[in-house]
Amino acid sequence: MKRAIACFVLLTLGILAFAQQQTGVYVVSMPILKILSHPEGYKVLYMRNSDMKVDEFYIPHRWLGKAGGKAEIVLGGDPSYPYFSVFYRDGKFDFIRLYVMEDVRDLTWGILKKTEASNAAFGGETLDIKF
Repeated sequence: MKRAIACFVLLTLGILAFAQQQTGVYVVSMPILKILSHPEGYKVLYMRNSDMKVDEFYIPHRWLGKAGGKAEIVLGGDPSYPYFSVFYRDGKFDFIRLYVMEDVRDLTWGILKKTEASNAAFGGETLDIKF
């Protein structure tokens, strides 16, 4: 696991360095620690590359399953799962793709309790992911 995280860190730093020199579309991929299901969407826990601290973001269901949506979930069992790829266009968030384990009994899945705070967290229209 440590080796996989180190590879992602190096890959992400290389992509960010390259992206600073280019305009257009670029992608950043990072491993997912846990994905929590909620009636309003998904809460994703991941480790930041910059300081190795756990951070989170929320994907509302309304972003999924429609043409031109802001998010997509890819289910599978590949050894590299779970991870996410964030697509940026001209330096701004454009789209996110989550690659997650198909079996929701996998340890990377969980359930987020429905509270007022958790419901409010799914109200955003963009992602601000810290790397």
